[in-house]
Amino acid sequence: MKERKMTTKTIILSVLISLSTAIVAKAQSISNAPKKAKALLAEASSKDLDFPRSEAKIRQAKAIDKDNSDISYNFGNLYIENNELESARLRLVESIESTEDKSLKHKSYHNLGNVLMEEEQYQMAVDAYKDALRNNPTDEETRYNLAYAKSKLKDEKNDENKDGDDNKDKNKDESEDESKDNKDEGENEDKDKDNKEKDQEDDKGDKNENEEDQKDDKGNKDKQEKEKEGEGGDKEQEQPQQPQNTKGQISPQQIQRLLEAIENQEKDVQEKLNAQKAKGQKSKTGKDW
Repeated sequence: MKERKMTTKTIILSVLISLSTAIVAKAQSISNAPKKAKALLAEASSKDLDFPRSEAKIRQAKAIDKDNSDISYNFGNLYIENNELESARLRLVESIESTEDKSLKHKSYHNLGNVLMEEEQYQMAVDAYKDALRNNPTDEETRYNLAYAKSKLKDEKNDENKDGDDNKDKNKDESEDESKDNKDEGENEDKDKDNKEKDQEDDKGDKNENEEDQKDDKGNKDKQEKEKEGEGGDKEQEQPQQPQNTKGQISPQQIQRLLEAIENQEKDVQEKLNAQKAKGQKSKTGKDW
């Protein structure tokens, strides 16, 4: 039993020693973290390294010392140098939010303003430079950048107002052109209407003239027929009378006239008989009610 108890105590003691060693090692590692991170940042800033390897060094430093705001700031500068503006903006904002150091805030805001100027976000750049000056009012470079950002913002607004005025003038001109077109169209419609009415009146006049001409032609035709009949009557009247035979003889012409007179008389008698006969038959065919 004694040997068993000694073994348990030995195990517990070994565990405690191991835990103590780990805690001490971790404490030493934590205390050395800023130094390692700083060394990695120095290596990342070397001009002998390309962008991917520099980025990898900074990431290693960030993994070792997560709360180090300088690492985020260095990250931002690295991205600015390689024209990775969106990543630079995110890292600089991260640096600003993770520190209370006015000097670091000033540098981060200043560089953030530079990034925003590159992105032509002039209003946001003005705000960033103002925040940089709040943390370091004596920085003349930031003050100069602020004045430049304000001038660019003013130019942008003037251009917007000019574009707005141009659009307004353009819309006005288009509206005037449209009104003019509508007016011209209305005038053309009125003109077409007048021409149409005039054409209708002309057609009506032509029709009346045609009717008058036809009437005149008919009158002339009737007149010609009457004149022709008159000429015929006159001609018959003007026919010379055949001389009578003074010796009591009948000429052939007189015989022909007597025959024609007899024939006409017989025709008249026959027509009267036919008429009376037809009248008598019509009365017989009536219905017996």
